[in-house]
Amino acid sequence: MNEQYVGFEEFVTRGRSAERARALHGALQRLAGGGHGDVLQEMARDVLTGRIGLRDALRVGAYAEALGEGTRALRTAWLALPEEERARQLEEARRVLAQPAAAQDARPY
Repeated sequence: MNEQYVGFEEFVTRGRSAERARALHGALQRLAGGGHGDVLQEMARDVLTGRIGLRDALRVGAYAEALGEGTRALRTAWLALPEEERARQLEEARRVLAQPAAAQDARPY
């Protein structure tokens, strides 16, 4: 099923820069690709195709629950990392988010 996805521009808001919108868009694309559960895949596809807005998706009980579970698992994995690795990954995330849009386009998701 080849659905047309909205661009990252749809996620730029007053409180969300283009760089952060690109990161959000990439995360949604990864979720839509599968491997993180059927509920999150469905939610990401619904948001990326414009069938539901991001804020509205967060109000859907099943979506919110799945995101909460995923967030708890990520936090547990993050805390299990050695402090040096967390610092390295945090610096890498800051570096990527600070890159101009053209450099981010070259990155594989």
